[in-house]
Amino acid sequence: MKSKVSERNLAACVIALLAAVVPLFFAACRSDITSPLDPSTAQQAAAPTIKSIVPDIAPPAGGATVTINGSNFSSSAQATPPSVSFGGVAAKNVRMISSLQLVATVPPHSSGKVNVQVTTADGMSSSVPGAFTYTASSPTVRSVSPTSGGTAGGTVVTVTGSNFASGATVSFGGAPASVSFLSSTQLTAVTPAHAAGSVNVVITNPDSTSAMLAGGFNFGTASSLAVSSVTPNSGGTAGGTVVTVTGSNFASGATVSFGGSAASGVSFVSANQLTATTPPHASGSVSVAVTNPDSTSAALPGGFTFGASSSLAVSSVSPFSGPAAGGTKVTISGANFQVGVSVTFGGLPAASVTLSNASTIVAVTPQHSSGTATVTITNTSGQSASWAKNYTFHSIDLLWDAPSTSPVTIAGYNIYRGNSSAGPFGKLNGSTPLSDTSFNDTTVEGSTTYYYEVKSVDSDGTESAPAGPVPATTSP
Repeated sequence: MKSKVSERNLAACVIALLAAVVPLFFAACRSDITSPLDPSTAQQAAAPTIKSIVPDIAPPAGGATVTINGSNFSSSAQATPPSVSFGGVAAKNVRMISSLQLVATVPPHSSGKVNVQVTTADGMSSSVPGAFTYTASSPTVRSVSPTSGGTAGGTVVTVTGSNFASGATVSFGGAPASVSFLSSTQLTAVTPAHAAGSVNVVITNPDSTSAMLAGGFNFGTASSLAVSSVTPNSGGTAGGTVVTVTGSNFASGATVSFGGSAASGVSFVSANQLTATTPPHASGSVSVAVTNPDSTSAALPGGFTFGASSSLAVSSVSPFSGPAAGGTKVTISGANFQVGVSVTFGGLPAASVTLSNASTIVAVTPQHSSGTATVTITNTSGQSASWAKNYTFHSIDLLWDAPSTSPVTIAGYNIYRGNSSAGPFGKLNGSTPLSDTSFNDTTVEGSTTYYYEVKSVDSDGTESAPAGPVPATTSP
């Protein structure tokens, strides 16, 4: 009878024989011959190749679907798809159409050319440098405002368009401007010095994409500067009135004068607007002049009238009431308010005062006892005026009786307030119970009904059932 030897046993016999004869060869090769050979691994898999990517450009936001053509992506369409990366960032939704074609979703990435790499499930990979380009949509320029300015430069313009990127540059007739990035649709730029004439305005993003508005800006002569109005157009002789000067072709760094006296606090708002504080001046009408840094100037004859101290006035206060605790922001309207103006409520200085312009003040009320208070405005020149009506500070005084009998010792009381009888109710006295049977609520508004509850508290902090609710309504 012949005995049959399996493939595995036969291999073992061969190994044993080789080990006896050539032990060094056996030591080096034993791991390769102790198992039967798999025909599919008899030859090492070939590395993938990338021949083309369609399309080979997409926005930095990613999300575009691309087709990658090449070879050796896998041995069969049913195998695990390779991984794909763009500039080191993994692509999503990789699908294998065949060993020659993949489909993938491009990941987000910053602008520029990036390498594309395909790595098969066997660990074989191939990378093509700069095979894919991330680029933002090209910018567009729709408008420039204002459209003209002096040849010395310094005009602040607003450039409107689309697809602007942070770091974009602006040039006027090829001369670079200083730029502030506001959003993808708006930039501000300060014009450079340039010869007179119409020039192109060019926006260039950091990725070198650009857009041009042909003849978008005109560098003009001194005659293009103009002053059209001053608001308000009158104020006290002591100065200190904040005015808005309106016109055209104002430049950053422009100065303002009233009857030849220099204004203080000149602020450049735009090529069409400045704000300034009037200097002291004798009574009468004077010209208001604006002078740009290139020495061009324009004046509005009789643009401002310096008047007597009686010109200071208070016409309204809104709102006209608030909590006695203070902290209410009120707007005071009138005329001829000056820089450094002060405000008092019933003789108490406001917590803060902000001068918006010569006719508007925003002040924050101080803490004050309940009742009406006179609102007084005082300019730095000593002029003062009071509102014909009064401001009302509101509070509600609460009183209650202690329980006549109690099974426990009462350590204090907690007071609660709500805006309806059904609540919800919020505690007013913080974490420490009240020792008295009274409470002054200074945080109420006018013309409002509030509901109050009182709870007794024992030494352990346990509260009783509430007494109330009791309504109370404030006056306007």
